[in-house]
Parts: sequence; C-alpha cells; structure tokens
Amino acid sequence: MDMDSSNDINIKQNTEEILLYLFAQRKLYSLSKRALHIMLFVNLIFYVLGLINTIQSNNYFKAIYVIWGVTFCILYIREGERINTAATMQELIDRKLYGFDTYAPFLKVTSLHKIALELKTKFPKEFIEQTSRNGQQKGVKDWYSDVSGVSIEKAIILCQIENSDWETQLRMKYQKLNILLLVILLSVYVVIFWNNSVENLIIKLYPILTIVVDRLSYIYKNYKNIKSSKDINDSLYQIYENIEEFTKEDILNKAKEIQHCIYERRKNFSPIPNLFYHLNREKKYQSYSNQYILDLKEKLKK
Repeated sequence: MDMDSSNDINIKQNTEEILLYLFAQRKLYSLSKRALHIMLFVNLIFYVLGLINTIQSNNYFKAIYVIWGVTFCILYIREGERINTAATMQELIDRKLYGFDTYAPFLKVTSLHKIALELKTKFPKEFIEQTSRNGQQKGVKDWYSDVSGVSIEKAIILCQIENSDWETQLRMKYQKLNILLLVILLSVYVVIFWNNSVENLIIKLYPILTIVVDRLSYIYKNYKNIKSSKDINDSLYQIYENIEEFTKEDILNKAKEIQHCIYERRKNFSPIPNLFYHLNREKKYQSYSNQYILDLKEKLKK
C-alpha cells in the first residue's frame, strides 16, 4: 500500500499512553456527571420543601438554603473546571492521534499526565477493565472506528465526523425534556402561590432559584453544544463531499480549524443521565460509530 494512502490512527489509539488518557478523560466526565446530578437532586429536595408554607417561612430553612446556594455556586465552578480538564485531555488525545501540535500552552501536558496517573492509581480496577475492552464492551480500546486504508487527512475527517455527528439528535431530544421540566417546575410554584400578591409571589419563589439557575445553565450549554455540533457537521460534510477538490495541506488546515471548534464544544459539556443516554445510544452508536464510518470510508477509497 502506498504510504500516502495509509495512516496509523487505529494503531496509536491502543497504545499505553493514549489508553491512559482515554480512561482519564472518561473518568473525569463521569465524576463531573455524578456531581452535577447530585446537585440537581439536592436542588429538587429544596424545591419540594419550598412548596410547604411552614417550611419555606422557617428561618432555619432560609439560612440552610443560603448556605446551599453558596455551596452550589462553588461546586458548579469546580465541576466546570473539571469538565475543562477532561475536554483538554480529549484535545490532547486527538492531537496526538492526528499528528497535530501538542505543545500549545493551554494543553498543559505535564499536568494532564499527572492527573491521568492519579486517576489510574485511584481507580485501578476500572482502569484495567476499561483499557482492556472496546467501546461495545463499555471500554476505551478501539476508540475510533476503523479508518485504516485512507490517507491521514481523510482519516482525520472521518474521526471528526464520528466525534461530532451521532450525539446531536440525542441532545436535541433531551433538550426538549429539560425545557419541559423547567416549565413544569415554574408552573407548579406559580399555581400553588397564585393567591399571594405579586410581591409575595416573587418572595415565595426563592427556593427555586438554584434549580432554575441549574436548568437554565444546562439548557444554554446544551444549546451551544447542539449549535456547535451542527456547524461542525456542516463544515465536515462540505469537506467530505468535495474532498477531491482539496489538496492534502488544505484538508489538514481545515481539520485543524474544525478541531479547535470541537474543543470549544467539548468545554460546553452538559451531562445526559446514563439511563437516557444508554437507552438511546445503542441505536445511534451502531449507525454512526461503526458501519456508518466504514461506509463513508469506502466512498473515499473509490
């Protein structure tokens, strides 16, 4: 096979270093997802308690809620930083696989490697399980579908399509559920306290502040994620459909620009509950991650 029509992405992705980073970024996202879901659960508890007049007017409840509000803000910022770390680790993985520059200051390679090793030490059983299994077995081996047999620039485009494509519809579906949930949460409070004056109604709404902020933030981040994914997909498919019109250098330059957009999108990570995720993911994963990519690859080889 001509060297110009081959790449080693599928080999690199199963090396010890890349598997370590793949495990670490997934664990960071998982820890953040769990923390954010616990925070949502606590917000729901305060929401329900706030529906009871005697509890809502209790000074101890008000004091505890203020403390929780401050704690919620601190935890939310902390989880945002953890998500940024996970996104940056994913960016480092892709850059290593694609042969892009890995010396950008924001990557902080030494720090990321230290974090990855700490997670490996802290969760040794999970590390062994995930790094010895592929995606269909809920592991991190064979992270990308088979993109062998095509040149590196075409393989990168295929990997970026796999990164950006399949989850968009899932997020759109979950976005509708979140908007519906927010409307219901607000409506219940308004209906229950409707007989109060406008001033009292506004005051009575204080126990829903954290959960409203939580959901609004989620809806906004998910909106940005969906919009970014659609924009990225449009660019990728435009390149894919007209790929023979571009030189190798043109494709690599465009892929680097798109990679930056993928990184920014990842920083807007908004977790989807595992149950909802897995119920819908199985159908999407099969069509977009394996056979779908293979079909796209075959068209490029013609």
